[in-house]
Amino acid sequence: MSEERASWLGERAMLETSEGILSNELSALNRAVELLSESSTMADVERENLQAEREEIEHSNEMLAVKVRTLEVAVQGLSARFPSPLLVKITPLLQNIPEDVSRTKKTLGQRLLTVLGVLSQADKFNGTLTLQTNARDVSGTGVQERVTTLYWGLAFAVYVDDAGKFAGVGLPGPKGWEWSKRNESASDVRRFIASYSGETDQLDFVNIPVEIR
Repeated sequence: MSEERASWLGERAMLETSEGILSNELSALNRAVELLSESSTMADVERENLQAEREEIEHSNEMLAVKVRTLEVAVQGLSARFPSPLLVKITPLLQNIPEDVSRTKKTLGQRLLTVLGVLSQADKFNGTLTLQTNARDVSGTGVQERVTTLYWGLAFAVYVDDAGKFAGVGLPGPKGWEWSKRNESASDVRRFIASYSGETDQLDFVNIPVEIR
């Protein structure tokens, strides 16, 4: 009887120990479930935050795309008023402006840099005097004469031929520069250009027949 009691007491002790272990494991499991639940909730919140951030970025990109396209169209329209020396410099940039934005592989950043490049060149040109020499029919006879043109930024330009016989004035128009003859002022225009180009050291008042729009 004493042996049976001792055996039973031993089994009971083992059961109680096992029960304690199982209880601890259950508590640990419950805690793990709670942690997983909390992690899942945090993951859901983080996922929602990321989704909201992604949508905000996409919306910002859409707005930026509209603004960049507006600038591209504006620059293309403005380029019609640019004089030939400036157009020579910016033509490669203008050619980079996409005709169909849905098919272009250029990023918004690249397109924006192109627009800023055009505007930068235009601003630089507008702040300087530019001398250009080329051949033009200034007599109206079809004969090409060597002509020197001085651009006063984007405001106006004057030209005169080498003989000092033909002269004129250029102003920016909606479809390009518009030129008008001022042959009666050829002498003054020639002196004006000579002063700028360094052909003469004489500085005096010169009446230039220009009406700035």
